[in-house]
Amino acid sequence: MSDTRWLALYLPHISTDRLIRAGRAPSDDRPFAVYAKEKGAFQLKGVDARASKLGLNLAMSLADARAMQPTLEAVEAEPEEDARALDNIAAWCERFTPIVVLDPPEGLFLDISGCAHLFDGEESLRAEIVTRLRAQGFGARAAIASTPGAAWAFARHRKMRAPIDDDAKSLAALPIEALRLDGDASALMRRLGLKTVSQIAAAPRSSFTARAGERAMLRLDQALGRAAEVLTPRRPAPMVFALRRFLEPIFTLDVILQVTEDLCGDAAEKLERRGAGIVYAELVLFGVDGRDRVVAVNVSRPLREVKPLMRLFREKLSIAAENFDAQFGFEAARLDVVRLAPIEERARTLVSVEEAAASSEQIGGIIDILSSRLGAKRVVRPNLHDEHAPERASGWRAALGKSDDMKAVRPPADGVLRRPVRLFSPAQIIEVMASVPDGPPIRFRWRRVMRDVVRAEGPERISGDWQRHEMTRDYYRVEDRHGRRYWLYREGLYGESEAIPRWFVHGLFA
Repeated sequence: MSDTRWLALYLPHISTDRLIRAGRAPSDDRPFAVYAKEKGAFQLKGVDARASKLGLNLAMSLADARAMQPTLEAVEAEPEEDARALDNIAAWCERFTPIVVLDPPEGLFLDISGCAHLFDGEESLRAEIVTRLRAQGFGARAAIASTPGAAWAFARHRKMRAPIDDDAKSLAALPIEALRLDGDASALMRRLGLKTVSQIAAAPRSSFTARAGERAMLRLDQALGRAAEVLTPRRPAPMVFALRRFLEPIFTLDVILQVTEDLCGDAAEKLERRGAGIVYAELVLFGVDGRDRVVAVNVSRPLREVKPLMRLFREKLSIAAENFDAQFGFEAARLDVVRLAPIEERARTLVSVEEAAASSEQIGGIIDILSSRLGAKRVVRPNLHDEHAPERASGWRAALGKSDDMKAVRPPADGVLRRPVRLFSPAQIIEVMASVPDGPPIRFRWRRVMRDVVRAEGPERISGDWQRHEMTRDYYRVEDRHGRRYWLYREGLYGESEAIPRWFVHGLFA
């Protein structure tokens, strides 16, 4: 059995509790239920605690329920709203662990491995979750075991006061419904004379499987930890996280910064064992009001040192703290390392050498600070693209984004630039006079000034993108009599279409 610990949370009356909280239930002591149409009849899909004590249960027809309890108040079920309420409870449970799995329609799984010591043990953690949910108006039961299946069974089919010394022994005494079987499978088991989990465990596996199917044995193996069970968390689990909870709520920015520094130190120790650093991290502040505040930092190079991380969080918190509205304070904080990357350890020099230019680490630090202060989309760096069209051959991308391996551009051997330093976007139309239709220009009018060409090089033909219906271009590098050099092109060829080719100036050489 592994060291993994799971807490199963059971909310038996979530559909009615949600309506009671919203003030949509009867204010007197009448029993309350929700119903939905299934197989041509109205059936109960949820009952409150009072209706449950009076003998009303799920899957009972609405007519039978009203015959038993004429004062029953029933409204139509809202499964989408119930699912949203369950998701909100799951989000609230993330203050106890970042790994929360939805088990609709009325349950959750919490992976509390390594978290219980922060809450004075597993029993204290279980009691706190149940107590606080009941204070919010949701009746809840919870149990802890080594597997999700065992925790699910204990939360629904076991007396809470009975101690759990051994999962297998405690599971054996439970009814077969504790194995998460559907109604048809459970009915088949009982017709075969199997009423408890221990009877299923003692049955011959081969003949039992042939008669009742593999589902029951798989659920039994999952509950006992013999077979793995794959659960998908509500949100992707962070690779590394650090959690702190407080005896009293915290309010001030200075205290939040101190807690953030402690969390960064805890995460740095875990990252050092992995040989990795933070690329993207989120600081989650859990408010007493049930709302979460998230402050994210993104860096250009993996970071593991507390000091540079705190410099980024300090920038973000100084801006975000104005919008926190934490009038009740924060009861817990967690640092999630969402993305990390390996850190290449470099040998340190024995003698400090003054650098003539900023190193890549220094540039990365400046990018991180500016991005935290101004926003990630406002700090950009140039980026090259494999495009024939000059206006699309380069662009800008976020400096914090994943760096692409750009090929180094070597200067021409003769030292003559083939592309201008300044490029117009869009290209500017001009009037051109040429000796022959397809020849270089002799003179051209640009910005109301006639310019005589004394030298011309070309053409350099660039074919247009046929998917965009672009025309062929012939580029010329020309120089006027004042020594100014231009990059001109003719769009289209004579005879290529009925349209007359046009001339443009696309850029200027220095």
